[in-house]
Amino acid sequence: MRLYQTILDVIFGVWLIVLSFLILTRKSKNNLELRGHKPIKNKKRYVVFRVISASSSLSSKNLEDSIRSAVKDLSGRIWLEISDPHVIFYNPENMSGIVSTNRIGYRTVIASLPFVKTIEGAEVLIVPYRTTGSLKKG
Repeated sequence: MRLYQTILDVIFGVWLIVLSFLILTRKSKNNLELRGHKPIKNKKRYVVFRVISASSSLSSKNLEDSIRSAVKDLSGRIWLEISDPHVIFYNPENMSGIVSTNRIGYRTVIASLPFVKTIEGAEVLIVPYRTTGSLKKG
């Protein structure tokens, strides 16, 4: 019985080593591959939004921090890391901007935008206006 258990332990250990080696030597780290399908590339998505607020003195950095906090509160740290939202443009004059994310997590970012309630002490509402794959279309 002890010999049988030792043989099973050795086989299991070898199997784990082979699987670890195969996972660590994968060539495509930026693509999600599904069996029988083409690989999905991690392309960028841009979410155009508008801010509704009485205060017009909002900074891009505080806006990004609030959006990232809303994504974390709604979906957790894992989806925050997956979607990785960044405010790449914000115009305080017409209170609109663009959030950069990726194809995997853009829906999480869109769902999280209405949960931003206050920025710098001012009550705000962030409304997603359009999603595009190119900055030229934004």
